[in-house]
Amino acid sequence: MFCIAAFIVLLFMAAISARYRRYLAKAASCTLRRMTFRPCDTTFKQDLKDHMLAPLAARRPGLVGPASVALEVVAFLVVLTTLWSGYVVVGSAANLYVYGTCNKQDSASCSLGAEACSIPDQTPTVGESIAAWDIVGAFGNDFVRLGETFSAIPSRMQNWDALEYLPANATYLNGLDAKKETALEVIDPGCTYCLQLFQNIEEAGFADRQNLSYIAFPIQSATGYKFPNSLLVTQYLEALRLNPLADAKTPVDWQILKRIYTEENDEGVSWQSAINSADPAETTTLLQEWAREFGLSQAQVDTVASVAGSAKVAQVIADNKTLVEERIHTVKIPTLIFDGRRHDGLVSVGDLD
Repeated sequence: MFCIAAFIVLLFMAAISARYRRYLAKAASCTLRRMTFRPCDTTFKQDLKDHMLAPLAARRPGLVGPASVALEVVAFLVVLTTLWSGYVVVGSAANLYVYGTCNKQDSASCSLGAEACSIPDQTPTVGESIAAWDIVGAFGNDFVRLGETFSAIPSRMQNWDALEYLPANATYLNGLDAKKETALEVIDPGCTYCLQLFQNIEEAGFADRQNLSYIAFPIQSATGYKFPNSLLVTQYLEALRLNPLADAKTPVDWQILKRIYTEENDEGVSWQSAINSADPAETTTLLQEWAREFGLSQAQVDTVASVAGSAKVAQVIADNKTLVEERIHTVKIPTLIFDGRRHDGLVSVGDLD
């Protein structure tokens, strides 16, 4: 272990100063033999220890023994830290390639990926598990996450066809045109990056060239939902899909989404922000008022309100959750599937052109 640690340290020190390069070749030879379970064929370990401990031996001979043990402990920690660092780098690189974020558990914390609302991983982190004295779980959970990342690598290289992931009762912003290709976005009504993506879509004229549909995915958190009213809005969107307004040029669920993402209330606050800070009763009243404004009769609004809280809508939302997590494999909201690719996070106007 000491030889391996010495090689790691000398590798960096030799790059800075030539005085350490004479030790590097011996350390490399010793490390290679150790890694192939053979004993060192030189006295490198003892020579290096003697060199490091000589000043102490001259002044305090009694401390040489404890210092030698301390060097072995430090060597073990150096090797352990290097191995863990390599593991983290490999895991982060794999996550960045597969999910567009170096941190799968909290995708928004990685500055290397596109802006997005993260879908949190509820599995305890290594630190949380160790704090709870769950040593096996600390590393077991992390290895499982890394295994999931590597198993998802083929999905990153595949040709993504939005038609394969459409939810039940899919609706389209500008209606369905058989001559156009289909695009699918995964959104949370309360996510600010979904708002920005929709505005980019409008600016780029993206929905004029694509049959744009969506999956509403309210992001869960440890205490409920990341945006308190996202589930309620999603329930109404799904209820409107199940009870479409006949002859509507734009489906009512899309009209509601468009208002949330592009318009403001009388106080100049975006409707998304207003809904995120409103209580459920206020949000319910607002959604029903909008439904009437967009052409539903009071009887139809009552039906939609009843269906929104039904087991049928709950099952649709559960099925969509499974679709997003187990087939699309995204950890970032929004996610947009078009042009044979899965785009995780906010997509710029230029990339939508």
